[in-house]
Amino acid sequence: MLGWKKNKENLDKKAAYRPLENETLHNIQNGNELSLLKHNQKCIVTRINDKIEETGFAAENLISLTQDIAKNAEIQKESIEKVVNEISNYSALAEEVFASTENSKRIAEQTMEIAREGSNAVDSSISAMNEIELSVQNAKKVVNDLSLKAAHINEMLAIIKDIANHTNLLSLNASIEAARAGEAGRGFAVVAQEVKNLAQRSAESAGHISNTINEINNSIDETIGAMNKSMDKVLEGSNIGKNTKEVFNNIINAVSTTSEVAEEINAAVSKQTESLENIISSTEEMNRTSEKVMGMVETASLNTQYTKTSLNILSNVSKDLQSISTKLLDKIETDEKAELVLTTFLSEAPLSYDPQLAIDTQSGQILYNVHGGLLLISSTGEITPGIAKSWYVEDDNLTWIFNLRKGAKFHNGREITAEDVKYTYERLLRPSLKSPNSWFLEQIEGAKEYNKGIAQEVKGIKILDRYRVSLKLTRPYTGFLLNLGQYVCSILAKEDVEKGNLTGCGPYILESTEKDRCVLTAFNNYFGGSPYVDKIIVRFEGPKSIESFIDNKCDFVTIDNKKQIEELSKVKNLDIKYKSIMGTYYAGFNLRSNSIFAKDNEIRKALNLAVNKKKIIDEILGGLGEEAKGPMPPNMVDNKYLSGFNYNQRSAKEILSRKGTLIGNSKLKILIREESNETIFYKITQSIINDLKEVGIECTLEKVSPDKYLNPESINRSDLFLSRWISDTGDMDNFLQPMFNPSNFTDFTGYNNPKVTEMMEKAKEIVNPDKRIQLYKELQQIIVDDSPWIFLYHPQLGHISREGVIGVRISPLGIVRYEDIIIEK
Repeated sequence: MLGWKKNKENLDKKAAYRPLENETLHNIQNGNELSLLKHNQKCIVTRINDKIEETGFAAENLISLTQDIAKNAEIQKESIEKVVNEISNYSALAEEVFASTENSKRIAEQTMEIAREGSNAVDSSISAMNEIELSVQNAKKVVNDLSLKAAHINEMLAIIKDIANHTNLLSLNASIEAARAGEAGRGFAVVAQEVKNLAQRSAESAGHISNTINEINNSIDETIGAMNKSMDKVLEGSNIGKNTKEVFNNIINAVSTTSEVAEEINAAVSKQTESLENIISSTEEMNRTSEKVMGMVETASLNTQYTKTSLNILSNVSKDLQSISTKLLDKIETDEKAELVLTTFLSEAPLSYDPQLAIDTQSGQILYNVHGGLLLISSTGEITPGIAKSWYVEDDNLTWIFNLRKGAKFHNGREITAEDVKYTYERLLRPSLKSPNSWFLEQIEGAKEYNKGIAQEVKGIKILDRYRVSLKLTRPYTGFLLNLGQYVCSILAKEDVEKGNLTGCGPYILESTEKDRCVLTAFNNYFGGSPYVDKIIVRFEGPKSIESFIDNKCDFVTIDNKKQIEELSKVKNLDIKYKSIMGTYYAGFNLRSNSIFAKDNEIRKALNLAVNKKKIIDEILGGLGEEAKGPMPPNMVDNKYLSGFNYNQRSAKEILSRKGTLIGNSKLKILIREESNETIFYKITQSIINDLKEVGIECTLEKVSPDKYLNPESINRSDLFLSRWISDTGDMDNFLQPMFNPSNFTDFTGYNNPKVTEMMEKAKEIVNPDKRIQLYKELQQIIVDDSPWIFLYHPQLGHISREGVIGVRISPLGIVRYEDIIIEK
């Protein structure tokens, strides 16, 4: 709405919300149009001057960066020269290795020949041992036979001894008989005596022979023992010979392998030598390229300095233009400028006006326009200077230094200092605040310890002086600067926060809030330049937005559904502009519940197949969306590689039929907001219920108020809930971490896959964009396979504004920057 008034203090508050009357429009066109032009001219000149100054900051950063590149290029050149020298030395060493492997090869061949001769000698030795073993066994057999014969001789000697004893007895008897015979028996007595002597000598001889035989037996036993030992030694020698042969065989095999390896080494070294020559050639080329880079860096440095000089001149011209323009405008007499007021709509009321607690899109739309941080996100989604005019990272690639603008002010008029940055960031991380957004700063050293209450301050946040602050990270993180540009990291005035007032430093001041609207008033001391429009009235009655626009009660509005498009189609000559948004709508499963619908992966996939996403896009959104194959939007990561879950009731029924026993009579509990049945979420819910009914799934509804919808207590009452996520930064890590890292409050489903968490942490440090995207593609595929959601669609937004209102632009994050809107007439 275009609202005008002569005196702000005397304006009837209700009049600010009324459409302009025709008579007022006529007066504006005839009397105050020049006043409007003067106002716009003044704002534009001021903003041009501010933007030139910001460009100067960027040029200074570029000069500093170019100088660093020059230094690093020089270091790189020196390093390349060292590499060339080292490679040359290594090439010579490779040639020596080649020669050594040739000598090793010859020695190996000689060793193999000697080993073969040794193996043959061992064969001969084993053969001789076998013959010795046979001879010893034969000798042992002969000695055993001798032992047996000696035993027989002993037996015979025993008989001889017995005969001698009997003969001696007979001789005694003969002597007795001869004595009885007298003279007649004397001769017989002599014979008897001789027989006795002979018997005694025989007995003595037998005794001697027996002793000798015993000695022979003892010798035989010793001989057999020695032969047994010889046999053992022969067997031992034979075994040693066999083992020696195995050793020689192993030596032969090893030498053979060594020879083969030597040949492979020769081939490898030969190829390596060729490669080294190529590397030397490449490094020499790198050296030449490095010299060219040095020249280009020097040229870039000169050009950057020229740019800086030109910007300084342009800045002076801008200041002169501002001075002349001011004088010129002062010479033009016009009526007092009326207050410029525009009216717009949000689909629903913000959940919070505290930037550190808000998590919804509606809150973001307001807070991006009320607050500012060290860095800002532009209407194109890129980083721009904010409170920090410049920044750089130190050599450790961890410590970021931010230089604050002098004179940048809070809405209360106080200058912003480095102390405010430290206070605000520590407030965001404060355990007592329990911010769901604390993860935005968790990469800062000591942030986690402070957030857990085990540290008194955040170690990595240092105040260097009044206008400089350093933030040290625990490890390199490519998305860190984008995080600092979010409204979550907006800088707040400590003295007012402690009184319950969230004083910011953005282009607009939050003047008042009501149940159905809020009012934003321009902050004329905004460091980015005063906004063109004095006041923005934001109404929270989304269903009434198009009707209000058609009835001239609204000046610009965003469009996100079919009904709005159909209503606007009745009005001729309307130019609706469309923008794809980095966001996603989904139906999330409550993975913490015990419901079979949430616990079983196959059933979750079946429900994905059962929902007709195209129907939702066509019949509810009017085509303002693209079917989701996974969580990330295609303008962030190309999703052509994903197969997704195309609508297929037949496949869904087949899976559910297999799971029929598990499902039984279970009903799916869906969480729904207590709101108008004209809202998008309500319509999507009904469409999902109808599709699930078609495949045999009955649903029940759990109703809660919109402000409590995403509370854990509410989600835990259900099996399925509807939500959306609009990217904060456009960074892939920022998009996935909130929803799939279990340590984050915004992981509403309770999804917890350690592999996904580990991969997300790894991806933060990857600098190479191609490798980073590839890792996120793998991540997304794993999440799709786990199916924690029914993936619905990625949204598009349309917007339309009244004639004479320009500068309404939707960023890829779905945000409209009110400060850029201009009323032309």
